[in-house]
Amino acid sequence: MKKKVFSLFLAVLLVLGVLGACSKKSEDAATKEDVNSKEKVAVKAFGVKAPAATTDYDEMPFMKELQDNVNLDIKWTLANVSTYREQINLMFASNDMPDIFYSAWSLSGNDIVKYGSTGQLIPLEDLIEKHAPNIKALFEKRPELKKTITAPDGHIYALPQVDEALWSTSNDAFFINKKWLDKLGLPIPKTTEEFYKTLKAFKDQDLNGNGKKDEIPFSFMFNNHIRGPHSLAGSFGVVGRNIGVTDGKVYYAPAQPGYREFLKYMNQLYKEGLIDQEAFTHSVEVYDSKLKLKPETLGAFFSWSNWSTFGTLDSDYVAIPPLKGPKGDQLWNKNGGTFSFSGFSITSANKNPVRSIKWVDQMYDPEMSIQVSLGPYDVNLKKDGDKIQILDAPNGMGYEEFRHKSTPGSYGVYATLKDTYEKLNLSPGQQEKLEYAEMYKPFQPKEIYPNVLYSVEDADRLSILQTDIDNYMNQTVPKFIIEGKIDENWDDYVKQLEKMGLEELLQINQKYYDKFKE
Repeated sequence: MKKKVFSLFLAVLLVLGVLGACSKKSEDAATKEDVNSKEKVAVKAFGVKAPAATTDYDEMPFMKELQDNVNLDIKWTLANVSTYREQINLMFASNDMPDIFYSAWSLSGNDIVKYGSTGQLIPLEDLIEKHAPNIKALFEKRPELKKTITAPDGHIYALPQVDEALWSTSNDAFFINKKWLDKLGLPIPKTTEEFYKTLKAFKDQDLNGNGKKDEIPFSFMFNNHIRGPHSLAGSFGVVGRNIGVTDGKVYYAPAQPGYREFLKYMNQLYKEGLIDQEAFTHSVEVYDSKLKLKPETLGAFFSWSNWSTFGTLDSDYVAIPPLKGPKGDQLWNKNGGTFSFSGFSITSANKNPVRSIKWVDQMYDPEMSIQVSLGPYDVNLKKDGDKIQILDAPNGMGYEEFRHKSTPGSYGVYATLKDTYEKLNLSPGQQEKLEYAEMYKPFQPKEIYPNVLYSVEDADRLSILQTDIDNYMNQTVPKFIIEGKIDENWDDYVKQLEKMGLEELLQINQKYYDKFKE
């Protein structure tokens, strides 16, 4: 009887082995066919366009050439920054997905781990090992990068955007209308009190000379890291936007006592008519259009740079250092460089993963990375020996619009490292931004929360906690600024955050911060 069972067991193993071999042969054949076929294969891709983009990816010769190089025909669905999140959530929920997700900032770290665990995003490490020499070389050069993007289960489900430019440590810059200051005989404000008095002076004068009382002393776009006023909270001792770190301890910035004082200051500005009434509602497009109005209507605002906004340094606006607050605080938010976990992912719907990974691998070649980021040679860039020159935008066109006509740019997938920037003759705009980064550097915190990927369980829990807590904060904070009553309602606000699980959110983040520092 034992012999029969043993024989049956061997037979089963033999059959499974044969089936496995057949499967392997079939897989190898498919791979071989995919690699060697000269016929184009079609894949569906979902991407996100930068706010400044006026051209779709399928209209860019540079992107078409990358497709042709690997015989790929990409059918693009492109979303804007206002709608992409809902579209992505619906795709995963319905399991009606594209073959490729392409774009920095599109999938969150939680998305990557969660949908990798469900099998809707496939592991990339074997594809990289066999078919992506540029990505493999990047990981050999930056082993810490490979570690950072590897999920807790050991797989890589998404390839990142990496940009090691110095100026990317400071996204936001604080601008004031120097022409208006000069008209009023006022100096650049150095404190929050001086800034308040300056805004009052801006409000009471027809400084643009058009005979209308249309001056807006101060504008921003609240839910935006570049255009938002978040670094102004540093004048009250709080940086970190949402999650911050000080002395190794993780905290939630909008629940800190200093943030309360920041809100009281902002409410004072708002109730005296010194803040744009649309600061909490206008879109990127509307906000950016306000910056470009002639004659100027804005006294102060937050943005990336003069060059990115106006396409020139010949502007009436100058960037100013952090304001010193009532208690002498003078801090500014810091970013850990430009890094996005999401950039490129292959879904389970994709029948041509080899061709797909070969396509994106081109973008990690250093020569290609700089073009994905800043635009192709002989259009946006010019190669001069070992040096790379950035070409000026045509008259009447801002630099951001110029580069995003030809390349995915800020939403592209690439790895531009420091040694590439050493070859770059900085454009006036980059030199400008570099000067801002140097200006804000002394005021930035030594510790910031790092890029980490959470486990599926922690990612799921954080997704719920962050959604509830951040949504409540994003509803309540503007209400505080507009309506006031901050002292009366602050304790209830903090208690509600705690009821929503703020302590648990901090504990999870603390655990991963401690692990990162090990």
